Order: sequence, then C-alpha cells, then structure tokens
Amino acid sequence: MGAIKRTCSTILPDLNLKRRRLTRFQERQIRSVFRFLDLPGELKNIIYENCIDISAAQHILQRYYDSLRDCTDLRAVEAPLVWSKTPTILLINRQIHAEASFYLRNRSLTFDHGLLDLVDVTDFVSPNLFRTVTSITIDDSGHPLFQPNILAASWVGYTSLVQQLGDILSEGHQLKTFTLSLTNKDLIPHVTTCWNGHHVCGFRDSLLKACDALRAVRNVGLVTFRGLPEPLSSQLKARMESAPINFLDLPSEIRNAIYGEALDWSDINKQLARTIRLWSNKNLSPPFPALTTPTVLLLNRQISAEAQAVLHRKPLTLVFPRDHGMQKQDHVPNMLKFITPSTLLNVEHLVLELHSWEWIYSLDHFLPVFASPSTATTTAIASARPSTITPTRITAATLRHHNLLLHPHPTTTITTSAPPALKTIHIHFADTLKSEFLVGTTQQYPDETLHLSLSQLAKLRGLERVTFTGDLPACYTAPLTQIMRTSPAAAAVGAAALPKLRAVKASGEVVAVEDGEKVVVVG
Repeated sequence: MGAIKRTCSTILPDLNLKRRRLTRFQERQIRSVFRFLDLPGELKNIIYENCIDISAAQHILQRYYDSLRDCTDLRAVEAPLVWSKTPTILLINRQIHAEASFYLRNRSLTFDHGLLDLVDVTDFVSPNLFRTVTSITIDDSGHPLFQPNILAASWVGYTSLVQQLGDILSEGHQLKTFTLSLTNKDLIPHVTTCWNGHHVCGFRDSLLKACDALRAVRNVGLVTFRGLPEPLSSQLKARMESAPINFLDLPSEIRNAIYGEALDWSDINKQLARTIRLWSNKNLSPPFPALTTPTVLLLNRQISAEAQAVLHRKPLTLVFPRDHGMQKQDHVPNMLKFITPSTLLNVEHLVLELHSWEWIYSLDHFLPVFASPSTATTTAIASARPSTITPTRITAATLRHHNLLLHPHPTTTITTSAPPALKTIHIHFADTLKSEFLVGTTQQYPDETLHLSLSQLAKLRGLERVTFTGDLPACYTAPLTQIMRTSPAAAAVGAAALPKLRAVKASGEVVAVEDGEKVVVVG
C-alpha cells in the first residue's frame, strides 16, 4: 500500500495553491497536462453530445408509470423524489458553456406520460431548459390514456403539464416546433359530442383551460395539434405561430385609452386629504407623501412621451377641503410637496376648488410656477405680506377668524427654465367670512390680504379661457380675467393700459384695490 501511495505521488503533482513557489519538476508536470480546450472542435462536440442528456424527465415518468401500471390504489405508491439539476459541463467556464449550449438548444423534450399525478414539472425540469430547447412534444403514446386505475391522475397530469408549459414559455423561448398529440380513441366523444354541448364535461373543460394557457405562447416556428377539434386547433395554431403583438403595435387610439386609465391627477387630492387627516399634531411637519413616478412613464421614451401628452391634456383639479383644522398661516401645506414645479409646467388645464378662504396661502406656493416669463418673479409675493393687519380694517370677530394673518408666511423660491403650458384655468372660491367684510363702511371685499394672494393670478398671461365662480365679485374677477388672457407681448408693451382690479364695499360702491395709500395697478 505504501508503494502505491509513493507511485501516485510521483504521478500527480502537488498543486496546493497555498504554495508560493513551484519547483521546476512540478512546473514541467503542470505544463505536460493536456487541456480540454486544446482538443479539436470535432472531439469536443462529441463530448458535449454525450454529456448533455435531457431525457431524465422521460425516464423518471416511465419508472413512475411502471410502478402505477398494475396498482389499484394510487395512494399506496410513493411518488419519486426528484429535482432539477444543471449538467456539470455547463458549469465549468463561459467558453465551454457557450459551446455546449448549442447542442442543448438542438435537443427535444418529449413527454409521453404527461405528468401523471406529479404536481410540478419544474421539480425535475428547469424552466430555463424549456426556454432553451428547440422542440417540445407531448403525446399519449406512453400509456393508454383511459386506463381505468389511473385515468384521473393521467388526464390531470396532461392538462397540468400543458398549463405549466404555457406559463413558462410565455416569458420567452427558442422553440422551432411544438407538438400536442392526443389520439386515444376514447377521447373522441369529449372533443366532438361534448365540445359544443352545454352540459358539464370535465375532460372538455380542463382541455379548454389548458389550451387557454397556450394562447400566451407566440412566435413558435411550427405548431402541430392532433386530437383537438376545429376551429380551436387552427385558431390556436395560427396564434402560436404568429409574432407577438407589442404594445407599441397597438393603434394610437387604443394606447391613448390605456394611458388615460393608467394616469390621473386624482392621487394628488387623495394624498392632500390623507395628509390633513393624519396631521394631528400641528407642531410637527405635515406627513407629506413620498413623490413617485407612475410606472407607465418609466418603460421607455416613446411610451413616456405619449403617456405624458395624454396626462397633460387632462385637467389638473386641486380640491382644497373646507374641514382642515388649520389654525395658523404656517399650517397651510406647501402644494409643491405634492406635485413638482416641472410637472406643473406641463399642465394645460387647471381647476382650483378652494372651499375655505385659508387656502389662499397655498396659491403663494405654486402660482408663481405658471407666471409668464415677462412677469414672473422667482420669489413668491408672500414675502411682502405684512406681518400684522390694522385692526380698524376688520371687525374683532373677523380678526379672531383670521388669526393666522398674524403669522408671517415663509418665502417660496421657484426656479423654472421652460415656459408654462397652461391654457385654461377655472377657480371656485368659497369664503364663509365674506359677509363680515361687508359690515363696516371702511371695509371692502376682497381685502388687502386676499388680494395679495389672488393678485398672483395677474402674472399669468396668454390663457385661452379663464373662469371664476364662488364669492369673488365680478368687479374683481372681470379685469383679472382680461389681464390673464392678455398676451405676454401686449402686456409688456402696454402695462399701464391693463385694467385695474376693484373691490366692492358694503354700500355697493366699487373702489380700486388699495395697499396702504397707493392704488395697485397689477401688471
């Protein structure tokens, strides 16, 4: 025994990689080893063909059937314990894997026993193998399909196999041929008499369900069906052999309809209502949602461009609820936390529904985004808002309701590089305190505070349509509408000729909106 060990040690060099230096003798022995990749290509191909065997599934099912064939109680036969395994030849290196895969792709998978009562074909055949081979054949030549003792297990095994193949191959394949052949004569009544009947037939219904799974498999070179009735056979064959329909192959009208269902602005209102509902402690920052991009805009450039065009044509409706629980001006959420300025620049139709007067401070955040370049300012006008209001301007009761006017508003900085796409705007403004402003003889509506926010609308130019509803007087909205519809070029030339915004007093008198002692001419 010792002599044998000594002989082996002289034949096989010690290739311990921990050694830092090799002796000359060991180096000569290593160099004398003939590498597999030095073989001629013809010899390597023979080795690849012998190393790659994908008939294991067939052998497993055949041995399992042999144990079931003469058994009257299937529960007495234990199912084989099997698992899928990658051929070792494919795990050596990239070159060998590439060369051997050519022979793997030319192999054919055959199932002539279905699955019997085995549950999942991927337990012993890898899904990647199904997607790699060029031919798959399913037939009933392995055993009598209507053998009494295993009829249920046999038929369910066939339909389960077809369904699983449909799911696997729908994700991609290399198939050149696919054959499904069920020729047992006892199946004929189920695909003829039962096929168009209205009664329940388990064979017909399960076969239809299996065929539905195959409808997702496309671009097969040649499909052959035997035993399936017409016109199912010809229709399914034509579908599987045809090229898959890409989403971009659909007519533009259908794509636009899909974009319209996939994209909407309504999530902004849901997130705003959710933020207000969850914001119980006003001393903390509002729980603003994380801004995300809809998946349809991330697929590719063409789909993103088409989907955005559909979205931008939809009106952006922002609903500001009446019940909000805000007590300070600083509590009014910044709307730019719900939608970015770059997105706002692409909005073509804007609808603002302010159901409470406190929301005027939200205009300070995002209205500057829509300002015409000739009138735009990068800093919101809120920075010029007075920190206190003269008590003689409003009654004590109104001042209590307007206690958030006593808090300075933060400055909002907006940087934009592209002109806004806004074409139309509709504003509904509801103010439950309007009547309190029209009590004293020195008061007017809208007051200075309301005007400071609404006057930012006058920086919007060139709109096609502007409408107002709610509590704002016509003497204020009519000139504001005219200003907003004026083209930027005309407004820049004749700024002095723009109409003045006016307010109404309790007596019905119409006066220019004042800021201290100076008459404000917006523009």
